[in-house]
Amino acid sequence: MQESLVSVNNGTNQLRLSGGLSEWLFSSKFWSNFNAQHGTMFDQFEEDEVNASTAKAIIEALNKGVRSLEEQDKNNIEFVYRWTPDHKPLTTSIPKKLLLSELIAFREFLADAVARDYDITSFL
Repeated sequence: MQESLVSVNNGTNQLRLSGGLSEWLFSSKFWSNFNAQHGTMFDQFEEDEVNASTAKAIIEALNKGVRSLEEQDKNNIEFVYRWTPDHKPLTTSIPKKLLLSELIAFREFLADAVARDYDITSFL
């Protein structure tokens, strides 16, 4: 699974998103739903610049994602993260607590960048 990197303040601060979280954000349709609602084009394995208003919208969407995960009565979150060439799913399972802690860390990293008026670059 591919990790992602979020960089702020011209690369002086960085947050590495685990492969599990990065893949979950795409598999769960977090980014496609965000893109549809906000007219953005966040895509896996692409570099994007994020302005403050978009970052604030991502923070709110991450808040919703955290609440949604907290409401799930599961210890592990299982999802399809890839398909083989012969159309068989590749799945993984991540402990819900780990996924939540990473989502919260991502949210807080972005919130801090917005508060400090830092430029944000993401490598999703």
